[in-house]
Amino acid sequence: MAVDATEVVASWLADQEDLPSERTSPTGWDVLLSGERKRTIPAHLEVGAHTLSVQSFFVRAPDENAEELYAYLLRRNLRTYCLRFALHPDGDVLLVGVLPVAAVTPDELDRVMGQLLAAADEAFEHALRTGFASYIEREQAWRIAAGLGRNPIT
Repeated sequence: MAVDATEVVASWLADQEDLPSERTSPTGWDVLLSGERKRTIPAHLEVGAHTLSVQSFFVRAPDENAEELYAYLLRRNLRTYCLRFALHPDGDVLLVGVLPVAAVTPDELDRVMGQLLAAADEAFEHALRTGFASYIEREQAWRIAAGLGRNPIT
């Protein structure tokens, strides 16, 4: 008997008390993970006929050093399970993954969502420093001039 991946995802999300989620369609959910460095990590899970896709916004299109940032993220792809950094057509960076529906189990959802949290959280500060260094410098100068102190990102 085939397992219904949609039911597995719905049941798994219902069991996650600390994981905010909203069903957006009969086969789709928006989920919000909480990281330490990247405080909010949005994700969309969508069950298709053959696959479960996971997509998460990571950072907007970099202001500078795009090639360096993309090279770093491509190297990071070598260390991630099931998920990969990807470039959206508008230049934003996403984390994306695909699982066959036959592999969708509560344990596998734990693994994939844990990997999403780890990959986004671990790469976030480096991505900001690489792709948005000038913006961060301007923000720091403004914060100091306004008497707000330094932003913890630096």
